[in-house]
Amino acid sequence: MKKLLSILAFIVFIGVLRYFYSHNPSDNETPFAICMTKSVANINCPGCGGQRAFHQLLHGNFIEAGKLNIFIYLFAPLLAYIFFSFTLKPFNINLPDINLTTKGLIITFIILSIFTIFRNIHLV
Repeated sequence: MKKLLSILAFIVFIGVLRYFYSHNPSDNETPFAICMTKSVANINCPGCGGQRAFHQLLHGNFIEAGKLNIFIYLFAPLLAYIFFSFTLKPFNINLPDINLTTKGLIITFIILSIFTIFRNIHLV
């Protein structure tokens, strides 16, 4: 049963990748998630631009993806690794676990906070 669920998850994963590749989140007619922080407080959060950056990344536009959200280069591989580590376990393929300490989480939070502050300062 777990193998079947892993195969189903992989099929859904491929479908999501195909959807992101063929539909641009910048178009208003696509049902992509909107940022609540941007809608309510008019502040760009650390994830703002992530969907558009992922779309550009799938098209090979690496510079444009980085301009939309620089963290795409960290989070896209990280999320793919986590996804594959879970979906391959039923097939006895075990990827090494990611061990993140409390100190690592705090440093990540500080970096994201500083990024958010600088991203919302309009110097021009």
